[in-house]
Amino acid sequence: MRQLTFPTFLPRGAAKKGAAKASRRTSSRGAATKRRALRKQRAPRWLLRLRRPAIMGAVALIVLSGGVGAWRSGGLDALGGAVLAWTGSAGVAVRDVLVAGRVETPAAEILTALDVRKGSPLLAFSPAAARERLLALGWVRDARVERRFPNVVYVHLEERRPAAIWQNAGRLALVDETGAVIGDEAVARFSSLRVIVGPDAPEQFATLFAALETRPEMLEHVTAALRIGGRRWNLRLANGMTVLLPEQDIATAWRVLADAVRDSALLERDLVHIDLRIPDRLVLRLTPAAAQGRGDDRGA
Repeated sequence: MRQLTFPTFLPRGAAKKGAAKASRRTSSRGAATKRRALRKQRAPRWLLRLRRPAIMGAVALIVLSGGVGAWRSGGLDALGGAVLAWTGSAGVAVRDVLVAGRVETPAAEILTALDVRKGSPLLAFSPAAARERLLALGWVRDARVERRFPNVVYVHLEERRPAAIWQNAGRLALVDETGAVIGDEAVARFSSLRVIVGPDAPEQFATLFAALETRPEMLEHVTAALRIGGRRWNLRLANGMTVLLPEQDIATAWRVLADAVRDSALLERDLVHIDLRIPDRLVLRLTPAAAQGRGDDRGA
């Protein structure tokens, strides 16, 4: 455990005054100049108030409760209400809330989650409880909350990054790459993201897209992924085609399709869907108009 060193409650240089006199190595003119400078220095009002016996006792209790770590992150439940009130009246009260890392999280939601009021005793604020409430917000992936002496609540947020739009039961919501649901407030601003459909789609789509990213030239054609029966996926392409993926070894099937698209220009043909569920084989279904013209559906 690191030992704490307390700063003096007097202006810097006051402790050296006696030593300067005792050493007799400083000229009388220089000593007089230092004394005049010391008289001009004044400690901040909150620091002078901390010299009151009750507040000094509270500071000592902070140290006994875990030191600076307890001060910043919480863990000061031993302080009574009267002591907390005294610390607030001494100037150790919330004046500012500083937030770093916020881009999407609404400021009003952060303040509500912190549940802190200006002027309330800083020691009465619980960083641990506030962090738990922040983590319940859709945009917040992680958070660090601290008390900063004497009057600041500091918050550092790590926000989620939208990775897809989840469609389920007629509702849309943003999800991040882990499948965590962010919310529906900003869906319109992220309309360029791919859509995933199905009750369990958020938990499964990361594995799907990891396989599809092995052939990025094909992935750019994908606009949506539909979860089928909780077992496999169908992909919707930008040209309206549907690709039926197998339950297993998606990456291999995707590679077969990418090679066929490169060699045979499949995406330019009149196809309704491309079925990849049979290993090492593509099953193609023509559009009704193309099938009527040819008189059949062809497999390959």
